[in-house]
Amino acid sequence: MASPGAAFAAALAAEDFPLVEGQEGMGMAPDKYREVFDLALRGTRAFRDRRFDEAISFYSKALNLRPGDPIILSNRSLAFCRISQLLRERSSADSEYQPLNGLDPTTHAELALKDAEKIVSNNSNSPRPYLLKAYALILLEHYHEAREALLAGLQVDPLSHVLQTCLSDLDRNTNIAAGARRARLDRTDDFECTLCFKLLYEPVTTPCGHSFCRSCLHQSMDHGNKCPMCRTVLFIGPRTYPISVTLSNIIQRNFPEEYAERRSEHETMTYAGVDLMPLFVMDVVLPCQKMALNIFEPRYRLMVRRIMEGNHRMGMVAIDSATGTVADCGCEVEILECEPLPDGRFYLEVEGSRRFHILRSWDQDGYRVAEVEWLQDIPLPEGSQERRELIELANGASELARAYIRRARETVRTGFSFPASAPPM
Repeated sequence: MASPGAAFAAALAAEDFPLVEGQEGMGMAPDKYREVFDLALRGTRAFRDRRFDEAISFYSKALNLRPGDPIILSNRSLAFCRISQLLRERSSADSEYQPLNGLDPTTHAELALKDAEKIVSNNSNSPRPYLLKAYALILLEHYHEAREALLAGLQVDPLSHVLQTCLSDLDRNTNIAAGARRARLDRTDDFECTLCFKLLYEPVTTPCGHSFCRSCLHQSMDHGNKCPMCRTVLFIGPRTYPISVTLSNIIQRNFPEEYAERRSEHETMTYAGVDLMPLFVMDVVLPCQKMALNIFEPRYRLMVRRIMEGNHRMGMVAIDSATGTVADCGCEVEILECEPLPDGRFYLEVEGSRRFHILRSWDQDGYRVAEVEWLQDIPLPEGSQERRELIELANGASELARAYIRRARETVRTGFSFPASAPPM
């Protein structure tokens, strides 16, 4: 289904601020008006170059000199909307290379709505403020209020083709979702998770009386310790919180086919498959190497929970410095120890096992999953020169490591420091 905001993004563009010639420009001193014009012009240029943060900065400076100007307000509102939409459509893979800073998409949409409502409150006769208000409300997922804003705009300009098109697009997209739910409303609405809008699977009921899928509540509490429905603070540990046995039995007894589908879906997400591997993008790991990890990002918390319900294995890969993308080869690691911490983080101890080559990868719930092929070493022929050289190299490295360990133990025992370089042979 296409995003309901796509029609608004196509219909709206930044307006040019007028340059008024004369002694006074629109009730302002000529020099001050010229400064406002220059700021608005620079903001519009930045907007058209998709530098929305810069555009907002210029528009805000212009509004400080000329508060309430409808053209500048509408342009800033549109810039807020565009940033919000870009952040919502941003691929999770992009955050691996460029972390996000600044306001979140919801805050940008709220600021856009605030600017649009200021213009509407001034009894504007243009349909543009109503389009902006509806655009911001759609980004906030307030579809009913967005429809009301479009209808209010049609009262101002009943012949507006843009308003009619956006209203039709909004009705079409929201009715698709509503129709899909109504088809099963009579059977599953009372047993539907309000987070994933699917039949409850492994339902848990919070102290405030709301029920969710166990995995959905896990994901929600990665971002905060409040009930997703009523925002009550929850002092519970989702990993150990018990499933509502009675509710689960009722669902399985009344909706066996749908519950079987939900179980199959959950197992598909948990047990990726023989040649499918969830990826932790961090650093190079070698077979038999052990490493401690501190997992704090919400997407990787979800990944670890699914891994621990499955085979306790994941792939570790690094970013290729030459290309700036995920490296083609990585190492499968086994989670030897997984300790959940009180704040939701995980302390892991992992050990590398075997290497793989990535055939293709994609995003799944914020983290990477790859289809891999396993790499096998080709043994060198007995008695060959390469084999002898390799054995000598391995023995030499082993002797260096043993000598270094002996030196370290002697230093600890005697209390003297030793250099970080390898000891002499």
